[in-house]
Amino acid sequence: MKISRTRYTATLLLFSLLTPQGYLFAAESAFNPNYLISDQEMQDQQSMIRDDIDAFLQEKGGYIATLRTPDKDGTVRTVADIIYRAAQEHRINPKYILVKLQKEQSLITDPNPTQKQLDGATGYGINDGCGWSCATYLANKGFGKQVDAAAGIMRWYYDHANSEPWIKKANAVYAIDDTRITPANNATAFLYTYTPHIQGNKNFWSLWQRWFEQVYPNGTLLQADDGETVYLIQNGTKRAFSNMTALTSRFNPGMIITVPASELARYSDATPITLPNYSILRQAGTYYLLAFDEIRPFESDSVVRDLGYNPGEIIDVQPADIAFMNRGKTIKVATAEALYGRLIRIKENNNLYFLDEGILHLLTEQEIAAINFPNLRVEPVSITDLPRPVMGNPVLFKDGTLLLPDGSSKVYVIENGKKRHIASEDVFNGLGYKWKNIIRTSEFTGLNHETGEPLYLRSDAPSDVPEATLAIQEIPVRVAPGTTVPLPANNTPDTSLGIENLMVRTPADQTTYIGERFETNIETYSIADAAGNVLAGKNINFVRPTASLAKVMTAYRLMQEGLPLGSTQTYDPADHKATYHRFRVDAGEKIRNRDLLDAMLVSSLNTPVRMLVDAVEEQESIFVNRMNDQAQAWGLLNTHFAGPSGENIDTVTTAQEYLTIYMRAVGNPTIKAVLGKKSYEYDEVLDLDGMPHHFDSHTNDLIKDPSLPFLIISSKTGYLYESGANMMMQVQRKTDGKEFYILTMGDVDHAHRFDETRRIAKWAMQTF
Repeated sequence: MKISRTRYTATLLLFSLLTPQGYLFAAESAFNPNYLISDQEMQDQQSMIRDDIDAFLQEKGGYIATLRTPDKDGTVRTVADIIYRAAQEHRINPKYILVKLQKEQSLITDPNPTQKQLDGATGYGINDGCGWSCATYLANKGFGKQVDAAAGIMRWYYDHANSEPWIKKANAVYAIDDTRITPANNATAFLYTYTPHIQGNKNFWSLWQRWFEQVYPNGTLLQADDGETVYLIQNGTKRAFSNMTALTSRFNPGMIITVPASELARYSDATPITLPNYSILRQAGTYYLLAFDEIRPFESDSVVRDLGYNPGEIIDVQPADIAFMNRGKTIKVATAEALYGRLIRIKENNNLYFLDEGILHLLTEQEIAAINFPNLRVEPVSITDLPRPVMGNPVLFKDGTLLLPDGSSKVYVIENGKKRHIASEDVFNGLGYKWKNIIRTSEFTGLNHETGEPLYLRSDAPSDVPEATLAIQEIPVRVAPGTTVPLPANNTPDTSLGIENLMVRTPADQTTYIGERFETNIETYSIADAAGNVLAGKNINFVRPTASLAKVMTAYRLMQEGLPLGSTQTYDPADHKATYHRFRVDAGEKIRNRDLLDAMLVSSLNTPVRMLVDAVEEQESIFVNRMNDQAQAWGLLNTHFAGPSGENIDTVTTAQEYLTIYMRAVGNPTIKAVLGKKSYEYDEVLDLDGMPHHFDSHTNDLIKDPSLPFLIISSKTGYLYESGANMMMQVQRKTDGKEFYILTMGDVDHAHRFDETRRIAKWAMQTF
């Protein structure tokens, strides 16, 4: 079956860029005992926030979804909170903990576990020798302790693998269950250290694959980029459509997503879909109406005749053709309503309903009717014409529908009546969804759909990471008007040892502290009060690349020069395309300046910077000169801007001087408000590619963490290989409302870039 389609090159590109080494082997092959999950996955502590964990537990429906129980310290917390805290403290993926809880004691799905299951939740300390009487288990008995110990031991393995010879290691050969196993990475080796059995780890792998490796939800239509068959994803399997009629009688072909053949290979084959929806079937003298995967028997053949069906339209089937289908209610009356129901609009309240066998189901949106009942026309009726109708549940959008409720920046996909948040615009594009298929709905309709698990790509690209390192060069530092000097030679990044060694580092003999000292591997930190007085700091006068922190000064100058927020800019790739161009926009499309400001400061995208600068100054170099003049006017002699976005490593500042820039900038209420947004959404004013909608979350994940002892008023992140991860936050302590500015620069561990800033900020709240 050949179906016209658009090839989604963005999908292919993102899947190739975002998958860790070994992914394709794991995806396309059966269980490989030498490779279970990647080290990146094992240590991805940011893969789920607390709300995501809670949604996952609620979705699975086990007893622990609503359980409150003591954590490792005896404080009673929800299970989601216990899992989240353990994952963050030990820098281990919360998905790992969830799989362990199911693998060891079936706690994710068990509706009525025993106390013994809860006490030995992750199997920590229980071994083949002493079992449930092991001293290590007894010392870690209880749900909270078990969760913490399971996450903690994985981190301990990573920290001690080179000093403890008994910990299994990557690329070494081990005899496990009389089989030679060579772990391909540390994560696999550590899983065998924890559970020294192949079957136990196969169970772990199977759960991980089923829960976290399947991406596309029920109701998704997929087609391989090199194939013609369209498949319906259903219950983790793929069902082929045998013909066009079988497809179009159920779904809109415009919803088809083109994916690599390797993606389809992830799903096992299930029963093909061969018959058109709403067909009349005949088997052994009995007639049925086919409604999706349900067959409704007719009371007699006379009912079929009375409906006026031509015998040539009736399809004869074999028992095997319908054996897997659910049997619905018998059709006794020869009316169209009995077959399909009716769409009616009641005159007295103007509401839309689906009437099925005397039961009224409210439709809160006209779009629900268009998607769920495309072949039914709306009939205006009076309530007096309905014989004592009974109210049923509202009609929900069918699986696979894309939803954008009013008042929300989140786009959802519907699965099993629940809305699953698509985590970001990158995820949306990476999965190949089409922006034109998003349905805008009321907030009420959105609330009618319960919240399910969020939807992610299997591996997330860092939101602020460049695709390639910039050329290494000396960094000019402004020391006085008109003069520059290079950084000392021992501060030049070393390119010979890998990306992590490109970061500018403070020479050991130049490391300095101010105030109370906080031990951290971050190169620079600064803690200041609301007046800008530095309370504590490390290397605050050492010159470092700003990366995207520079965009705050750009925003300040844009506002000073009268940026018209309500006006639009037209994207011209010849003038506006920036290094690390990750902005989804086509030539000629128009976007409001206020929306470009969100994209620049919240998403930290570079291309919107060039578009905004063009709105106030045709020559970007002249605008950059004014940025440098501004820095000079403020007395910032060690700050220099080589461009407006920070993408060049010769855009530099110090922590002390950047504090001045940031405080001046957030004095502007517009800039402060944008830097404080958790997320945003907007539509292009002129859309040319059928994808007008944009949405994203703040690049600082901490802004979404309600458990912190402070509120984040505003924030900006930045990252280059040479700068390391940078972050500035304006925060307010919850206990007394006192405000602080917390800046970190030079964190080489980008994958865990929020950890140290979180620790420093918490320490500041306790200390000052």
